[in-house]
Amino acid sequence: MKLLKGLFNSANKLDPQRTFDTISSGVDKLFFTNEEKSDAAKQAWDQWIEWYKLNSDENSARSVTRRILAIMFSSIFLFLLLCAGAVYFFDETYAGFLFDLSKSIFPLVSGILLFYFGYYGINSVIKTNSKNKSK
Repeated sequence: MKLLKGLFNSANKLDPQRTFDTISSGVDKLFFTNEEKSDAAKQAWDQWIEWYKLNSDENSARSVTRRILAIMFSSIFLFLLLCAGAVYFFDETYAGFLFDLSKSIFPLVSGILLFYFGYYGINSVIKTNSKNKSK
């Protein structure tokens, strides 16, 4: 009923201009053009960047926990690599086992390092490039 109510003017008479506007806006919303797709993608990207900036700078318990987990996984990975290198001189098979363990957690560690520390690295490169271009 609300759709039909929009077609009439205040005197409850059919208004041809409002009818045409209502129908044309409805038809226009049926088709998603490439320009509208690119605008929507840009808005989604801007919102994601804004969300990431807000979450990366926060100092809540969640952020502290993420830092601790990032440092713990990185430390364990480096510890396994160093132990594999030190044990290699005494027992090659055990060193191979330690190295295989470090390879098994490498995707996790690289994902954590890229997600958590990658923003700061990319941001510093962008700032450096923008300073060089302005000179």
